[in-house]
Amino acid sequence: MPKKYETVVLFDPELPEDKRKEFLAKLAGVIGTYQGEVLKQDDWGNRKLAYPIRKKVNAYYTFLLYTGNRGVVEEVERNIKIFDGVLRHMTTRVEIQVKGKAAPAEAPSPAEEQPPPAGAPPAAPAQ
Repeated sequence: MPKKYETVVLFDPELPEDKRKEFLAKLAGVIGTYQGEVLKQDDWGNRKLAYPIRKKVNAYYTFLLYTGNRGVVEEVERNIKIFDGVLRHMTTRVEIQVKGKAAPAEAPSPAEEQPPPAGAPPAAPAQ
């Protein structure tokens, strides 16, 4: 079963949009060769960086969520490293959540079960 990965790519803000889209299409092709697919591509646009990277104070952020078999991350990252328009990137593996019965909740303590005494003001909601 293919595993899920997230990759965030920070592109040079001066990179033309068509070059960026062409590169992302190439990455989708690379992912496809590893029996994977891009589940989500989210373009966050130009954002201010926390610190300058290569004398740039902004970057174009793109978030990819994809699946793939063994070796897909290495090939995606290899392609990112040889592309000149990328300032930074980071890939993490997404843990697949198992659907099933939830763990039983703890029983409330006896003090929590009793209603407040008559005439007492209502308890303030937790904040």
